[in-house]
Amino acid sequence: MSDNTRTAPDPAAHDDHDAETECQAVLRDVWVFLDNELDPERRAVVERHLVDCPPCLDETDLGHRLKTLLHRSCGGDTAPAFLRDKLVAALSARTDGPPAT
Repeated sequence: MSDNTRTAPDPAAHDDHDAETECQAVLRDVWVFLDNELDPERRAVVERHLVDCPPCLDETDLGHRLKTLLHRSCGGDTAPAFLRDKLVAALSARTDGPPAT
């Protein structure tokens, strides 16, 4: 019988005294990391942490699999062109400037 219970990151698995806080910070940033939207310095910190922390790596892998599934299931939907035009017009009116292209 397999055990699918997920465990929280274990601060004792790290040498530094602030491991739990680092785990929390990494897990807070995991979606931005998976979207490849972190600045290079923070991305490097997150990557190093994931190499050293199997529980956080497991959480990241779960997030990656979820994003892949969502993209595969919902990736083909696009908004109609009239909606984009309406949004651009509304934003232009709000900023009183021409829309960026």
